[in-house]
Amino acid sequence: MSLERIFLVVLAANLIGFGGLSSLPILRGQIQSAGLPADNLLLHALAIGNISPGPNGLYLVVAGYFIGGIKGAGAATLALVIPPFLVIILENLRSRLLHLPRFRAVMHSLSLSVIALLIPSSAALAADAATDLLGVAMVIMGAIVLSCRASPLVGIGIALVIGLVVR
Repeated sequence: MSLERIFLVVLAANLIGFGGLSSLPILRGQIQSAGLPADNLLLHALAIGNISPGPNGLYLVVAGYFIGGIKGAGAATLALVIPPFLVIILENLRSRLLHLPRFRAVMHSLSLSVIALLIPSSAALAADAATDLLGVAMVIMGAIVLSCRASPLVGIGIALVIGLVVR
């Protein structure tokens, strides 16, 4: 995948996604269409991105690195920086339109569509991770931590303990 394509894919995923992992389905589809092992690459990028300090979207920089090395990480980083500047403009517009019921309905619908897009991507990543007993245990533990709305640090700590005990 070329540096330009890495930049455009991450930029599009960031512009369409609404933070966190909402860019995952778009990125996964683009990586698959490039003929790369999307699930394995993204599982590793998510793991590194989640143990790194900072926002959840940092996994995109790691994915850029896995695809294009240091230059790929740089392209992904640049693509991550652009959307926040657009937010300033969009927030001004949103604050002017928020009183309209139709606009609030559109925002609610967008949130639901992001959730609907995350479900198949998350299921595919879970299936790819659950190749052995440890993977199955981690997927189940992750689902429990998510459903309890616990801090990501709790999940990371439990995963570390399980990994140390099993290995």
